[in-house]
Amino acid sequence: MNISRFFGSTSREAMRQVRIALGPDALIVSNRRVNGGVEILATDSSSVPGGATERAPMPSSAPHQAAGIRQQEMAPPPAADNVMGAIGALRGALEGRMDDLVWSHQMRRSPVAVNLFQSLLSQGFSTALLRAMLKRLPEELGARAALQWVRTELETHLPVLRSEDSLWQPGLALALVGPTGVGKTTTLAKLAARAVRRFGPDKVVLLTTDTYRIGAHEQLKIYGDLMRVAVHIVQDVAQLRSVMLGVRPDQVILIDNMGISQRDRYVREQAALLASAGRRVQRLLVLNAASQGDTLDEVARSYTQDGGTPLSGCIISKVDEAIKLGGPLDTAIRFKLPIHYVSNGQKVPEDLRFMSAAELVDSALQVRGNQRPLYAPSSGDLAALLESGGQSAQEQQAEEERRARVLPRLLSAASAGGPIALEQARRAAADLDERLACAEAYDFWRDLHAQNAPVQDGAAAQRAEGLMRAACQEVSEGNVSRLLVIHADHQLAGSQEQCSFSFLFSPKGQALSVPYYQRQTPSQWSDVRGVRSMERPGPTQALNQAMQVLNAQAQPVNLLHIFEGGSPTMWRQWADMEADWLALIPGATSLWHKDGKTTPNALGKQLAFHAIPDLAARLHLETLGRAKQGEIALWYAVEPVQLRQRNAEPVHLDLIILRTVRRHDGKVLKTRFALVHQRAGSEAIAPASLACYMMLRSEVQEMARLLSTVRGILPTSNSEFEEELNLLAAAQLTLAAWDLLQAPDNLGVRQLSARLLGKPGLKSSHAVDALVKMLVLKEAMS
Repeated sequence: MNISRFFGSTSREAMRQVRIALGPDALIVSNRRVNGGVEILATDSSSVPGGATERAPMPSSAPHQAAGIRQQEMAPPPAADNVMGAIGALRGALEGRMDDLVWSHQMRRSPVAVNLFQSLLSQGFSTALLRAMLKRLPEELGARAALQWVRTELETHLPVLRSEDSLWQPGLALALVGPTGVGKTTTLAKLAARAVRRFGPDKVVLLTTDTYRIGAHEQLKIYGDLMRVAVHIVQDVAQLRSVMLGVRPDQVILIDNMGISQRDRYVREQAALLASAGRRVQRLLVLNAASQGDTLDEVARSYTQDGGTPLSGCIISKVDEAIKLGGPLDTAIRFKLPIHYVSNGQKVPEDLRFMSAAELVDSALQVRGNQRPLYAPSSGDLAALLESGGQSAQEQQAEEERRARVLPRLLSAASAGGPIALEQARRAAADLDERLACAEAYDFWRDLHAQNAPVQDGAAAQRAEGLMRAACQEVSEGNVSRLLVIHADHQLAGSQEQCSFSFLFSPKGQALSVPYYQRQTPSQWSDVRGVRSMERPGPTQALNQAMQVLNAQAQPVNLLHIFEGGSPTMWRQWADMEADWLALIPGATSLWHKDGKTTPNALGKQLAFHAIPDLAARLHLETLGRAKQGEIALWYAVEPVQLRQRNAEPVHLDLIILRTVRRHDGKVLKTRFALVHQRAGSEAIAPASLACYMMLRSEVQEMARLLSTVRGILPTSNSEFEEELNLLAAAQLTLAAWDLLQAPDNLGVRQLSARLLGKPGLKSSHAVDALVKMLVLKEAMS
């Protein structure tokens, strides 16, 4: 019997899906409310074996049967609680079996779920957590969107300390507990250093109950002497109460404890000791990130059931020694232990980090090293296991054959350019998943057209943060530590609304995402975070805010901000910021060069220019300045210049001059000028690359003209929160439409979309229509 899962916002909606998929005679296995909706498990009546609905023939053993009946008649009626217990056990077994069937069926029909399951297992997450999470994975998601969905789910459910201020309060008593060798003493010293910085050495007291390990209290005394903090050693409850009651109420107490194996009975005795301290003690469990997941599970289970005061959370130690971080994060989620800190080395106090849920999840999902996991199944292993279910494999093959028959007819009907092969459509849909800009645009498209619940406050901000994390992850996977941020203004057609968008690109010009915008209407100014003001900030303040927000979100990836315009006062202020930037400027701008004033125009007549021979390798764009990239050449010159002002230190910048030259006749089509500021100590960017980024900025300004067309195809907003999200969606869809035109490796997608439009080729005026066609096609093929 094959079980299918259906989910709807209401019972009526879920039942409608059942009838469409399985017909009016479908058998309903279960019906329950989950996650704000209704889940129905159902099966086609034709899939139930014929004998399953008939009474099985009774075995011919009448004497034994009669004896059994007499025994039943003579036996006293069972107690009510035994009956209910049996019913509960039976129901649990049935639900478990149904759950197994649904999970097995989902894994066989969803290659994306299988790949995620294998990948996350190799990162150290448990099968229990993955199963509970991936059962809710929307089946229509592609590989990239599914990974982002998993990332969001993990961030949502990972408990972390809200803020350090909420922990460090006067009078805090904090104890570290855990097995031997997990790094409790060193971690306590790092915490003590933090406390001393906040409260001063006279407000911090160190205490140890570890009198068994040789040198334990001597080590703590050394740390105490270095920080000029009092250290106490206690051996029993009486001494502990005496010290605790003798400490002033405003002093912070940090308690180091003896390491105890999770299987040792002394775990309970230690918990009882701390519970009898005469003052409330918060206990943090130290989890060794280098331990196996099963070991962490056993440790957490033992210490959460030790009979003491409930654990307040955990600290993850030895992260620098761990290959994978899924295990400790998995443990924190399942045992609801908020992660307070992460220890990533032996240095006191440097190697202790306070991390957000997003940072922890990003770190856990990051691939470490190039070695193949030895203790997790590979994709081939899982495929071999799934193939054992022959019937489901046959059904999947039948479904593929059905699609192979139906989809070509649908594609041919939708195409004005002749028949389209199914394999070509599949490749194009897969190519969209491989490009971050298009994958994120598809997620927006699907969500906007499936919107049921009203959009909540903060939805746009949360989505924007996800776009930034996805872009950082994209470049990090390619061992790149820099992103380009192109800030571009746009006046929406037919309205008084003006927006400024921040587009993210890779250093080679690949479009990624749009994680930030500012919006000015006649009544107010606002940004994607939901910050609002009646007064519009000035250009410097607005750009400062965008740069600060994005720099904070991108850590540890470096950003190069690229924008147009400004003034000497603005450039001077931005040079004082901890940011790298490139500003396109007019040729008549007044600058200081060597011993006198000059302008970029004047300098351009004196400098030697250099060609960029590997232009296609540096800038992955199909066209430049409305011409094919092979039809033009870029020449650049670079020269140090200064901004000078009375009673102020000169600001040192680089001037980049870029000439766009037509190859066949050498005519200079356009000259551009830019000032560049790079922080001291940051990785220097080659002048040739900076010149390419100037060209990219010009192309992006042209792209912004597509925005009004995109907004016209989106659903009407019904609330201010929905309008914020729709504007972010419009920007991402605009970036995807531009990427469709400009990416050299998008040739197959361009050819297919042109055929769907009945055009010989794609022009910029076709970009939005082409993107919509491809998104609809991808949705149909999911």
